[in-house]
Order: sequence, then C-alpha cells, then structure tokens
Amino acid sequence: MDFPDQPVPLYLQLAERLLDAIDQAAMEEGTRLPSVRTLAAQHAMSVSTALQALRWLETRGHIEARPRSGYFVAKRSKRGKRANGAAGTAGARGAGASRWARPMPELDAQARDHLAIAGAPAAVRLDLASAETALYPVDRFSVLLRRLAYQHRDLVGSHVRGTGYPALRAQIARQAMQYACELDPDELVVTNGCVEALNLALRAVARPGDLIAVESPTYFVLLQMLRALEMPIHPVPATADHGIDVDALKADLDRGVPIKAVVTVANCNNPLGSVPSDARKRALVALLREHDIPLIEDDIFGDLCFGQTRPRPVRAFDEAHGNVLLCGGFSKSLCPGLRLGWIAGGRYTERVKALKYTTSMATAELQQAAVAELLATGGYALHLRRLKAALRNQHKALREAVLRHFPAGTEVTEPAGGLVLWAKLPAFDGQPRSTRTLFERARAEGISFAPGHLFGEGAAFDDCLRLNAGNRWTSELDAAVRRLGELAMRAERSAH
Repeated sequence: MDFPDQPVPLYLQLAERLLDAIDQAAMEEGTRLPSVRTLAAQHAMSVSTALQALRWLETRGHIEARPRSGYFVAKRSKRGKRANGAAGTAGARGAGASRWARPMPELDAQARDHLAIAGAPAAVRLDLASAETALYPVDRFSVLLRRLAYQHRDLVGSHVRGTGYPALRAQIARQAMQYACELDPDELVVTNGCVEALNLALRAVARPGDLIAVESPTYFVLLQMLRALEMPIHPVPATADHGIDVDALKADLDRGVPIKAVVTVANCNNPLGSVPSDARKRALVALLREHDIPLIEDDIFGDLCFGQTRPRPVRAFDEAHGNVLLCGGFSKSLCPGLRLGWIAGGRYTERVKALKYTTSMATAELQQAAVAELLATGGYALHLRRLKAALRNQHKALREAVLRHFPAGTEVTEPAGGLVLWAKLPAFDGQPRSTRTLFERARAEGISFAPGHLFGEGAAFDDCLRLNAGNRWTSELDAAVRRLGELAMRAERSAH
C-alpha cells in the first residue's frame, strides 16, 4: 500500500511493514512474529507503539495472539485477500473493500463470560458507569410522577404515538441553546434510553457489512451493538487528552478505507473521560463533511462535565448541514432507571422516525412529562450542580486511592467529568499484565470492575481496567481498592 506524503502514525507504518513482510514472504499460518520488544528495537520505537501495531493487525484478523506465546500469522481464510498497491486502496469500496470490511470475529469464551458477569450484583460496585442512588433526586422524581399520573391520567391510560412528548422535546432544544447547539424540536425523537438512540442512528446511516469507525478504546455495549447489526468496526486511536485522533482518521480516509459512518463519545468519553477542544471538534466535522460521512455522537455524559461551562457537542459545529446525529439521555445524569433518551437526526430525521416506529413505536410519556417539568422549573440544573460537585470529589478520592494502592507505574486518567476512571497496569517482566484473571479473582472476593479487553477487540487493552467513580467515598471503598491493588500486584502478564 502506498502512503500519501502526509504524516502517518508510527504504529500504522509498522503495521503496514509487517503486513508487507507477511505477504512477500508468503508466511504460513502459525508463523511466529518477532516479540514486541524485538520489533520496538528493530524499528527504533517504543514498546507501546510496537504493541499498538500488533493489536491493530490482530483486530483486522491478519495475525492472532496465543496465550503466553506471542503473535502468529492467522489463517488465510480469516485474513481474507489483500488489496495490492495504490490501485487497491483507491478502489477500496470495490474489490479492496474486503480487507477492511471483514466480519467481526466471534467473541472468545472468556469475553462472553465477562460480558455476562459485568453488571451482576457484587459487594463493591466499581463496574457500572452510574452514580449511586443516593446522589439522584429519586424521592422528588417519584412524587412528581405520582402527581402527574393523578392529574393527567391520559399520560398513562392513552395510546402512545408520535416522536415524543412535545414539552420534553421543546425543553431539550431549549437546554441545547445554553451551550450554543441549535436543535429543532421537530427533528427530536424520544427513545427508550440512549442505547436505542444509537441503534436507530446506526441503522439510519448504514447497512449490514458497512464499516463503522469507532474510538479505540470504546464503550463495550457499542461494540456488541455493532456485532449484532453485522457492521464491522474500524478502530481509530483515542487519547485521554484529546479524544479521537482526527489525523489518524484522516490518514485512513485518504488511504481509501471505506468508512460508512463514525461514532464518537466526544464529551467525557467512556472510558477515557476526554473532552476534545472546540478546534478538534470543528476539524472532525469538516473532515467528515468533506468525505460525506455521517457522524453519530453520543453525548450522554455531556451534562456531567466538571467545567464551569458545559462543553459544546460536536453537533454544535455542524452549522446546519445535518451531518451529525446527536444522541443523549437522562439515565446517567438524572435517574438510572429512567431509560429515557433522545436523538436529533439531522438530515436523517425521517429515517430515524420510521425506524423508531417499527422498532418500539413510541416511548411512555409519564416519565417524559416529569423530566420536562424538572427541566422547565430549574430542578434539573440544581441537581446537576450538586451531582457534579459530588462526582468531582469522588473522582479525586478514587484516583488517589488507585495511585496509592496499585502497582508502581500504574497510569490513571484525569477525566474532565463523567463517571469513570481508566487505568493501565504497568508491564510485568517486560510484557503487559492481564486484567482478565484479575477480574475473576476480584469478583470471587465481591469486587467488580470492567476489564479493559471488553473495550476493544482481541488483546487490545488487556492491561487496562475501567473503574466507576459514582460511589460516595467510604473507608470500605478504600479497603476494596486496596485489595484490588494487592491482587493487581500478582496479576499475571498478559496471555496475549
């Protein structure tokens, strides 16, 4: 493959060299590749960059990892055919597309087990991205629901139709004006949680087999949603400082990667907690507009950013082009049990409305009416101030505890808001540690967290874990983090 003159990330350059070497040498299935350290030394780059290149090749099925052994050339049938040279990349949407749009690999048994366990009851809940019940206005909201049900029985007794309770759609649009994002109430569709909003958005802009670019790491539910929709993923690196790497995405597009849509959690990214600058958001919008690629934005954590001013969603920089489908909701910021979301469909609004009707027809209106009243009376804004103050303190306490109790060299993000921390364990004997065994050992002792491998494919992020900062800090929680750190000290090196 020929790269353009513009800079290409080092890990992609190494990945391409390795792929060339595999093809030119006609390496057989099972041929062992050089170790991570050997590659880093040979190509004068860091171990982490070399590992990123191997993981990039693994997620695309060109190589595979074997427990405690290293990386090996995958089966030809799994790798598929490779496009040759510039002609292959230029025609990626044709004959060369199979290299990129390969079917997503099946989950390994351990990943399936961990997904099934994640979210199950445990003595110490560090797994879910949610605040504890005491931090939400549950009592007030319950009283409001009862009053509305008594005063407006049609909210419960009448058949529900349409795209959402008009007063709620109007309030969502009004709220958006406060952070300079113009939404038309008529383009808003109220959904059963933000997950349904994302599902509708993906189905509105893509079909099975279409390649969807996602941040890497990314929310594991999104990965499973794409798997269910049979839409292969194209991971784009993301950092805790800047979010999605727009330059890497541009390089992929210039090389002919047939990306059909991009999904981002720009504000308080899950799991990194990043918030890109306005300039980066604007650059992302411009890049995708140039290539006529829709952007699906999950802004579920936007209201939980710690700054004095709420960051603008990427949609705010779309400037009436309608290329960004904005998804939001209230389950993280108001009450987890609400399962109340929404989507602003832009130029895809009519498709979204049709899909909503044939998917769940409508969303119950009683809760919508209650949220609309909280938004209109200022109750929501008052609650947010209290919630964000509590979360800021809890983030600080959890982060300090991880740095105090975990192995020396553990890296921990400093999120700009949201509900989670992302931690990376230091290497063991020159190899990444695995949080898979750590997850199982901790669960056996009643401590739950989200293992990093769920946020990518294969061995990607095997040495990472996501921790929930939504719990008020207590001595019991500190003891649980200390115990988790003790278990991490003994964590085996990565099986990959």
